Amino acid sequence: MRNFILSVSVRLWVRVWLAMSTLHTRITLALTTMLGSVTLPAHASDDIFGMLDNVADGAEGSTNSLVKFAKFGGVGLVIISIVLWVAKKKNPQITWGWILTPLGAGCILIAIDQFIKKGQSTLQLNPVDL
Repeated sequence: MRNFILSVSVRLWVRVWLAMSTLHTRITLALTTMLGSVTLPAHASDDIFGMLDNVADGAEGSTNSLVKFAKFGGVGLVIISIVLWVAKKKNPQITWGWILTPLGAGCILIAIDQFIKKGQSTLQLNPVDL
């Protein structure tokens, strides 16, 4: 009798868990669909960079916002590398490569407008302010 009650309770909990998992999946799918229809879609301009620029224009609301969007991503990568650096004490699986890669990429993304200005002045073009 005891095994029967245990078996029924385990089956009941498995069914409840499966139902909750299915419900979670359906809610996530519905939220993703609603969020995808609300956010600004990318309009095809000339190429893939034109689409990215349109998305960045929608995010920033200015003309050359892809560079500003890169700065924002660079700051995010630097913050991620700092968090990884702090977490390295407790997790020995985090290597210095995992820390230095987002740090270097973030610093490059932060300074990308300076690289563009320096390249324009080196090629003796009229520097354009980004």
